[in-house]
Amino acid sequence: MWEEAEVIAIFLADIHLSLTPPVWRSAEDDWLEAQSRPLGEVKELQRKYKCPVICAGDIFDRNKKISDGWNAPPELINYAIQYLPDDMYAIPGQHDLPNHQYIDVHRSAYWTLVEAGKIINIPPSDTNGIVVNDCVLFGFPPGHGVKSILKIEEERSKIIIAVVHDYVWITGHSYPTAPEEKKLGKDSCISNREWLGYNVVVYGDNHKGFSHRIGSTDIFNCGTLMRRKSDEIDYKPQVGLLLEFGKVVPYQLDISEDKCITKAEEQVKSEIATLNMEEFFDDLEKLGKTFLDFTDAAKEFLHSHKVSNEAKQILFDAMEK
Repeated sequence: MWEEAEVIAIFLADIHLSLTPPVWRSAEDDWLEAQSRPLGEVKELQRKYKCPVICAGDIFDRNKKISDGWNAPPELINYAIQYLPDDMYAIPGQHDLPNHQYIDVHRSAYWTLVEAGKIINIPPSDTNGIVVNDCVLFGFPPGHGVKSILKIEEERSKIIIAVVHDYVWITGHSYPTAPEEKKLGKDSCISNREWLGYNVVVYGDNHKGFSHRIGSTDIFNCGTLMRRKSDEIDYKPQVGLLLEFGKVVPYQLDISEDKCITKAEEQVKSEIATLNMEEFFDDLEKLGKTFLDFTDAAKEFLHSHKVSNEAKQILFDAMEK
């Protein structure tokens, strides 16, 4: 029974912190509070096992203004400092990096967490890892492919871990057109040879968590820490518990308090959010001095553009009020 073994680290990835909820989770009364629930559960696990947390990238979600989360607003950075686990080691994911370039990591909100002492960055390396208790951590952020290493003689008693942010998948845990060269398996490009020297490889980026094994190496893809999209309705977020002998055990998080909208509601809200208001006002200007008032102009715009009946009705109801 693994419960009798000592847990020496907790793996997670793809936290995707944001100030506003994704559309599907917009039923939450307070999105920051909703995000604090899985983070709080991780903290409880950490207190229970008295071990470090190791994050395989994407602490922040996309910033809608710039398409990525490296430039997170101060409010969200302050939230991260307060609610992320302590004693946390991490690599950045692509959303944590300006233009997905590791060379610019010092410009990022991720690096603010490093400077604040909230997280400890695992630098890219295949020669010198970070020793953390009974583990040696080697970091491979975006743009740094996993390199094979040989176990250093004096560290052979420790668990050698590669922490990677890169998309890999197995059957049943991918998007429909996932590239074959990223598939894990004995017949794939990712073979035993590439894992020489690692006891464990922990991945971030693929939001569908899974466990796999190649040769004597445990591979754990963390998956997303919290559900964000309607196609994740049946997904159970997880973290990985690293046991003292090098095995990773999935631990599913509590989602009983998650609040989500229906698929129909999601479609309507998405359509409303993506209406091109500049185009709308351009159309208003073209009307000139006509007998149409603002409401008629709005109706004209909605009737002449592809907007669902449900979305139209919501806007019409708002205008009538």
